[in-house]
Amino acid sequence: MRRRGRKVLKHVLSISDIRPPTKDDYKFLPTKYEPGRPLLIWDKLKKIPASMKRMHDWYMRAASVGIDTINVIIPPTTVNSERTKAIVTFMDMWLMMNL
Repeated sequence: MRRRGRKVLKHVLSISDIRPPTKDDYKFLPTKYEPGRPLLIWDKLKKIPASMKRMHDWYMRAASVGIDTINVIIPPTTVNSERTKAIVTFMDMWLMMNL
């Protein structure tokens, strides 16, 4: 058994466990965050920068295997303090993308 964040995984994940997003995922999007569902509608997703699309694709794959948070490092120049670590949930990401 491996620890991953706050959850305990019962088995080691393999590539076959990770599901890539499909067009069907973008039909009937909910109006609030729902784990594993796209963060943006297809029309908005087509207009965002490539780096954000890669992050969204990663989110879809990570959510398919039960991952629900990421750890981030905030550089000192961002908030004029020391380097800081933070936890960002996928719900936080949905809220940021849907302001």
